[in-house]
Amino acid sequence: MKFIDQEIAHIMRVMVPTLLPEGTIPILSFDYWHKRLSNLLDTAQLTHAQFRTVDSLMTQLEHLQATRAAA
Repeated sequence: MKFIDQEIAHIMRVMVPTLLPEGTIPILSFDYWHKRLSNLLDTAQLTHAQFRTVDSLMTQLEHLQATRAAA
């Protein structure tokens, strides 16, 4: 598995759990994940499938952030 694929898989596994802990404060911030995803989009030569996955993660992140802000 390529490094980029490993990075995407890692983000897919840990992003949501770190944003939705049992308490009220996220373990890692929305800004942290936004930077990680933006970095992949800006610096990596992504395949179409990788781009779609990262884009989907970014959409998921934005939705979670909006939901948390509305609560």
